[in-house]
Amino acid sequence: MKTATGKVVKAFRKHLNYKQEFVAKKLNVTVATIANIENGRVSVDIEKLYYLSLIFRIPLKDMVTLASEIFEKGSEEGLKNAIKELKYYYGE
Repeated sequence: MKTATGKVVKAFRKHLNYKQEFVAKKLNVTVATIANIENGRVSVDIEKLYYLSLIFRIPLKDMVTLASEIFEKGSEEGLKNAIKELKYYYGE
């Protein structure tokens, strides 16, 4: 699940053209922590995930749903669906 959550975080961050430094500063963590989250090396606690949802302007439950979908369906198919969701949330 760490990897799936990291993929969602990375997809949203990149879609919004946010640098890891920006997200790290907003979360009050190091850039290395953001990189480790995105690469699935560390898990993200629910509080940080909540703040990430605020930064990305997406409901927390939707971030969790996307991560679950990636985890259940496998990375490629789940990530494709997550990218479709990005378009929904940001009106593209």
